[in-house]
Amino acid sequence: MERMGGGDIGPGLGGRPAGPLGPSPFEPGERPRYITFWRVLFVVLVAIAALVVTLYVLVSSWLAPEATFGVRDRPVNVLILGTDRTYDDHGKPIEGPVRADVIMLASVNPRVNRVYLVSIPRDTKARIPGHGTNKINASHTYGGQDLTRRTVEELLGMPVDRYVEVDFQGFVRIIDALGGVEIDVDKDMHYVDRAGGFKVDLKKGRQVLDGAKALGYVRYRADALGDISRVRRQQTLLKAVARQATSLWNLRKAREILAILVEHVRTDMSRRDMASIGWFLVRTRAELVSETLPGEFSPLYWVPDRERIDELVKTMQEGFNE
Repeated sequence: MERMGGGDIGPGLGGRPAGPLGPSPFEPGERPRYITFWRVLFVVLVAIAALVVTLYVLVSSWLAPEATFGVRDRPVNVLILGTDRTYDDHGKPIEGPVRADVIMLASVNPRVNRVYLVSIPRDTKARIPGHGTNKINASHTYGGQDLTRRTVEELLGMPVDRYVEVDFQGFVRIIDALGGVEIDVDKDMHYVDRAGGFKVDLKKGRQVLDGAKALGYVRYRADALGDISRVRRQQTLLKAVARQATSLWNLRKAREILAILVEHVRTDMSRRDMASIGWFLVRTRAELVSETLPGEFSPLYWVPDRERIDELVKTMQEGFNE
């Protein structure tokens, strides 16, 4: 009688050793192929991750504001100007003196991941090099962005590294390209400026403003604080535009927006400069801090407060003063 108990069962299929559960499908020492596949996949994924991290580090280093602008001992300062440029019947800008309706300094501080937006009221009393004392927006009429830059540098005691000048028509097109911008309008606004050739008709409340309505929102000044309220609205809108422009959804519109910038913006910023600021905002989700040039009202001017301006400049340089 044959034994039915344990012990060797005999050779398996093809002469391979058989185990207690049947013949083994692998040669002695052979490993399942799926184990090798997962090992290879793991190595590939690690290599891809390492490449992505390396590229991220290289891009971040190359586009760092300190490396791009060559400024390492202070924030990078960009002068932003909004001008009321006149166009002919064919849509071509008419050359000649134009008013600076918006004057703002964007101070990029990579040490604390913060961007200060300092609005300078256009009625600010300032010494304009070569032209005596006047309202600061007259500097652009006298000598364009170059004279405005020198006037702002003297007023704040800070160097200006680059400038961006956009006319109102370009402003409208940029807002429209972004799909509008969401703003909580603080009050009903109704105003007609026949001399300036524009009107404002907005209702109070949160809403998405197209380019034309956004322009009316930032130019409206028919309230008790006049130009001071207007610059605060400019700050609110500029922060909303920055959030909108750096959203992943709108990054795909970069080419369309770049075409508008080429047509309507005058600047000494290179493409690397622009990419550096954009990458800084996207990568760090930098805090945007709005400030208005410290001062007080007088019958004709917004009179700067020198002591408070110096305090503001020191705050803007946080991280560099240590």
